[in-house]
Amino acid sequence: QAKVVINAVGPYRLYGEAVVKAAVENGASHVDISGEPAWIEKMQLKYGEEAKKQGVYVVSACGWDSIPADLGVNFLKKNFNGDLNHVESFVQLLTGPSGYSFNAGTYQTLILGLNGAATDKLGAVRKEIMPEKIVRGAVKVPKRAQLWEIKEKELNGVAVAFPGADKSIINRSQYYDATVRHTRPIHMETYIRLSSQFYGYLIGLWMMFLSIFVKYPFTRRILQQYPDQCSFYMFKNSGPTTQQMAEASFVYWFFGYGYKEVLPMDQQHEGKPNRKVVTTCKGPDAGYIATSGCVLSAALTLIRDKDSLPKEGGVYTTAAAFGDSKIYDYLASFGITYQVESEYDL
Repeated sequence: QAKVVINAVGPYRLYGEAVVKAAVENGASHVDISGEPAWIEKMQLKYGEEAKKQGVYVVSACGWDSIPADLGVNFLKKNFNGDLNHVESFVQLLTGPSGYSFNAGTYQTLILGLNGAATDKLGAVRKEIMPEKIVRGAVKVPKRAQLWEIKEKELNGVAVAFPGADKSIINRSQYYDATVRHTRPIHMETYIRLSSQFYGYLIGLWMMFLSIFVKYPFTRRILQQYPDQCSFYMFKNSGPTTQQMAEASFVYWFFGYGYKEVLPMDQQHEGKPNRKVVTTCKGPDAGYIATSGCVLSAALTLIRDKDSLPKEGGVYTTAAAFGDSKIYDYLASFGITYQVESEYDL
């Protein structure tokens, strides 16, 4: 008899599909906090038509990964006052004196994702769920080194590529914007901001070892059995303490580049971008408090704000489903806020 099912049990590649199937077949909408692109996109391929027939909505990645990012790009588009061309985003995780340890469930998802990358056939799935070729701006996101220095007046530090689902979710939202909303799609790159190069090298080294060890059953079992030790206590079975959660917060930065002039969709801008807008999404502890606020905001939107949802049911990204809704108000009630930091002509 449920109207919306909130599924918070992962790794979703192991436990998620049964819940999606049950929800869709019984006429309930489904939201989850998955950050697993292969599983998310397979669910769209497998249950998109059935959800449409049933008139229900299946929206994945409704946790911290990827509501701040996906709705952040949506917010930036709406507040750019021109044609947005490309975005570079930076995740800044802030901890207090007590430090922080992520829950080992996220670690297990990472291990399974690295192990399954070779056999997931994600490219073939994407061709089926996004068959049309969409045209993005001629100017692409600058190519960056694996570890590079951020030199913005609003933000400094060093950056490495963000390994989460954000980019894949945003790309699906851009496809929806181009093919359904008929608005200009953008180029996107996502990064995580680190305080020092030394920490960046350590993270890179750890990820390299993980990607090697997950290939072999014996070493993979060790990685899965001892998440605390194998992650140098970045992840723990016990997760963060209450004190650590209370002290933690995040800032998600969006540096948007584009043009002051607004052209029809079928016309391309010439020359370098001449406008820049910087926005942020800020909130409490990403792992638990913000994630809870994000997924509850998504569920509340499905229940209370039906008129702003896509006309037909189906499998959607957060921006595709909620981009024109009151979800920003719900998020703000949980301490997750979006704002424009600066804007100027280039």
